[in-house]
Amino acid sequence: MMAILFAMVAMISCQVDDSNEERNPLIAQAGQDRQVVAGAVVTLDGRASKDAEGGVFGYLWSFKSKPAGSQATFDDATTATPEFVADKWGTYVIELLISKGSWYSKDELLITASEGTGTQTVIISEDITADMIMEDIFEEDWTRLDYLILKPINLQAKLTIKPGVKVAFAENASLTVTATGAFISEGGDQEESRIYLTGEQETPGSWSGILFQSDNPDNKMVHTSLSHAGGDSDLYPSNAGIWLDDAGQLRIENSYFTNNKGMAISLSPGATLVTFRDNYLKGMENGGPVLALPADEVKKIVSGNQVWNGDIAVTTSSLDSGDELVWGQYSYTLLEGLKIINGTGLELHESTIIRIAADKQIALLNGGYMKALGADTRPVEIRGAAANAGSWKGIFIEHSNGNPSVFRYASVWNAGSSPLAGDHPASVHLGPYGEAAIDFSSINLGGGDGVEATSEGATLLSFSSNTIRGHAGYPIAVSTKNVSIIDPETYFINNAINKVRVDGNYAIASDQETVWQGFNQANISYLIKGLSNDLLVWSGLKVEAGVTLEMENEARIVVEDANGRQGYILATGTPDKHVVFKHVYDIAGSWYGITFSNMSQNNYLEYTEVLYAGKKVENSFSANIIVDNSPEGRLTIINSVLGYSGQHGIAILNEKRENLNDAGLTFLEIPESTVYTW
Repeated sequence: MMAILFAMVAMISCQVDDSNEERNPLIAQAGQDRQVVAGAVVTLDGRASKDAEGGVFGYLWSFKSKPAGSQATFDDATTATPEFVADKWGTYVIELLISKGSWYSKDELLITASEGTGTQTVIISEDITADMIMEDIFEEDWTRLDYLILKPINLQAKLTIKPGVKVAFAENASLTVTATGAFISEGGDQEESRIYLTGEQETPGSWSGILFQSDNPDNKMVHTSLSHAGGDSDLYPSNAGIWLDDAGQLRIENSYFTNNKGMAISLSPGATLVTFRDNYLKGMENGGPVLALPADEVKKIVSGNQVWNGDIAVTTSSLDSGDELVWGQYSYTLLEGLKIINGTGLELHESTIIRIAADKQIALLNGGYMKALGADTRPVEIRGAAANAGSWKGIFIEHSNGNPSVFRYASVWNAGSSPLAGDHPASVHLGPYGEAAIDFSSINLGGGDGVEATSEGATLLSFSSNTIRGHAGYPIAVSTKNVSIIDPETYFINNAINKVRVDGNYAIASDQETVWQGFNQANISYLIKGLSNDLLVWSGLKVEAGVTLEMENEARIVVEDANGRQGYILATGTPDKHVVFKHVYDIAGSWYGITFSNMSQNNYLEYTEVLYAGKKVENSFSANIIVDNSPEGRLTIINSVLGYSGQHGIAILNEKRENLNDAGLTFLEIPESTVYTW
């Protein structure tokens, strides 16, 4: 009925055509598709071609494609009946062009050559709708082709491929395992018993690949080799040898994926790898992803697989199972960043490489954590997909809930593209109640600060023997509670501001004495920098020899008792390594100085320098050090230097002069009294 309708439309169209319109009188007829045996002489016949005007026209035959290695040629490509030898098994796509004057017409035919004169290669050109077993047709020669699939076909039933079978796919052919289909390819562990799925043309991308829509748990590829796939197809969003659709399931073990265009395997977000063990995947020489899968499937890529000339692309951004997951020792690219939440842990081991796409981040939230556990010469590397400073955001840790992140022999590169929180970028940022231990690691080439741990409750559990290199901001920015965690072996290289920024918004208020050790590397100071730029000491602070604290304009250090604790500063330098309290830019009289407002006998300064303080106060006095009268203060200071004050050196109430024990002091450029009493 439909054909009659089309014919009627054609007749009506003819009636309304302009009678002067010229029509092509030529119709090429190349003949019927045929199957032959490799080595046969094939005679073509184009004599059914027509000229409606009854004229004479010319013939020209050509090969549009031939099997790999074929040297087939026509004996005379300009006759109606040329011959050629089908010298290789496979498909020959042939075109006939007839022409007369400016008119021409084309037609194609397909010659399929099988491999033998007896038993022949099985040709498949229709959908598989009933259960099928592919037997090894040429058991005596495992290199010979058993089956040839000519075009895209659907597998709607169960296909079982036996060991030793070789299946080739013609150009642009593919196999779709539909929802009702099952694909079982289980070869042997020897080369001759392996199953081979390859292209008729042995070039990358000569056939499209296999699409799994089936969620049948029996789907498997074991001891199977898949090659030359990944050609363009409307079925797949990108080039891959195997695609698993949202519901697709597949078990892959001891299999080989080589010479494919694009990726070997790609999974949609809802797809499932039942297992993935002991496989060999080799990408194109120019690199790029070899395997692409959602984050929650990466754990299936266990150790023992080999991945060459490329990495594993992680296509989704969330891990939230609540389990501790281990990713194998491979290279990964996070296309959407990664969020690890709800008590989920991710463990990475030596030589693992994680690359992160531009301006994406790794976020460890609500009990989520990471353990990057490298080795001395084989660190875990976490870096940007691009190798320039500040190419990705960094690592954000917040509300660890007792699950601290651990970075041991890890290296972080190229982070700090934009702030993870607040106003300043950082390579590693501990947000509110984030917890982390960072040891024997390096943090490199960041677009902002290196490590930031200034938020409320942010806690560095350890920070030892690390290197901070090449940051556009501060190498480290911490709250007062985290300063004592940073060990002297921390090493700083080529940072724009080679100081440790200390956020003074949080008072020093600990149940134990806080120790600021300084660094073995020379000329590294602490810069006190908060909303008020002050440093409040409400419990014990011990400052060791060689430490320098720098204060900003109009800042002050206040030592006092609070919350049931007794505050004090115990600064004990040595003759050749003083403790120094100074202004950040060495401008006389720029900060207010140190005020002692309690009676602790531990307020003790020896071989200490207090410089550039004593900022003048209207209708009052100023000094580098003030021993207060309300609350009453006490201080012992010996063998120390006070210099470059805005007014006095030391100030103390006259009636309380005994609260100041001073000896061996040196005063430099004090404009008024060295020791002022009022």
